[in-house]
Amino acid sequence: MKTTKISRTIWLIIILQCICVSLLCLTGCKRDALKPVNPPRGVWMWSSAISDSNSKRVVDQLAENNIRQVYFLVKGTAGIKTSPHKLRTFISCAREKEMEVHLWYIVSEDSTYIAENPQASIYHCPNPSVSTRPYPMNDQRVNLLYPGYKDYVLDNIRDFLNNFDCDGVHLDYIRFSHFVYSFDPYSLQKAASLGCDTTRLLNLFTTEPGYTAHATNNGFVELYAEGDNDVVTWVGMRKNIIRDYIESIGEVVRKTKPGLEVSAAFMPEGTIDTIYSDVYYAQNYMLHSPALDRISPMAYFKSYKKPTNWLQTVTEGAKKLCAPQCEVYTGIQAFNEVTNEELQEQIKYSLEGGAQGVILFRYGGIAEEGWEAIRE
Repeated sequence: MKTTKISRTIWLIIILQCICVSLLCLTGCKRDALKPVNPPRGVWMWSSAISDSNSKRVVDQLAENNIRQVYFLVKGTAGIKTSPHKLRTFISCAREKEMEVHLWYIVSEDSTYIAENPQASIYHCPNPSVSTRPYPMNDQRVNLLYPGYKDYVLDNIRDFLNNFDCDGVHLDYIRFSHFVYSFDPYSLQKAASLGCDTTRLLNLFTTEPGYTAHATNNGFVELYAEGDNDVVTWVGMRKNIIRDYIESIGEVVRKTKPGLEVSAAFMPEGTIDTIYSDVYYAQNYMLHSPALDRISPMAYFKSYKKPTNWLQTVTEGAKKLCAPQCEVYTGIQAFNEVTNEELQEQIKYSLEGGAQGVILFRYGGIAEEGWEAIRE
């Protein structure tokens, strides 16, 4: 009898162990099933896309379609900031779904600032049909070297960080719009201090033949590619202005809310033709990515009249150029009557190019049937 009891005890222990192992396996399987199958998907969102009353409905729709990150516009080209109540309400709803919210900030355009500081306008290079001297554009574009403007940007970002629960700061228009701009007195003075012969630089554009050769055609770009000292110094100055803004914003983020991400939307040309991007936009993936946690090449294939597989080329180029710590989230075109098939192809080619995620432009511009492609 004693032996029988011992045998039963041993068998009971074995059975219990088997049950425990089975439960652990089942738990493990369940955990794996809950993990997201696809890399993260985000959307850029204008604040005008939501009202004070529909934040929960919008967040629910995003969550149902596997959107895990929202890049929410908090200061646009007009310089108007999003309503604090609207932003807090949206963030609160997003938190209930464990959704990230990154504050999307337009850097180099601000109509409000220009209205208060008209001298901060960018300047066009000499154009003999308009003026043989640089002249102001008097629009929403701001001279990044204008005294006080960088502090204005940093103060705005610091204020957003101190007042809103977010996951990061996302920079846009962190670039020049074309190489014919930024010929203002501050930029010319800085370039001269760096050894650029600014008189010679300006004279490239002062005659009709010169303007046609260097501004209308590719002469200015070719001088940069050939290593012309004055042009290289000028372009280098502009690239360093962009780097200074990115690094300064990153420092504000680290000091104000350590651990938050700093990301940026970049033009896609720089992933393929660094010379073109250097000259036109002063954006350089290799130079600027060390100060960023994430970079998003805006690879809008229709806007560039490219096939959808162009996104793989753009993404591969960004991956090769970016610093190791900087993730690449390819910007997907969801506007301009993009079909479901084209959405799926864009996501597919981005991921095949090595993207760690994708961001769609934009919520409010996505057709109802497009969500199916995004969700899969």
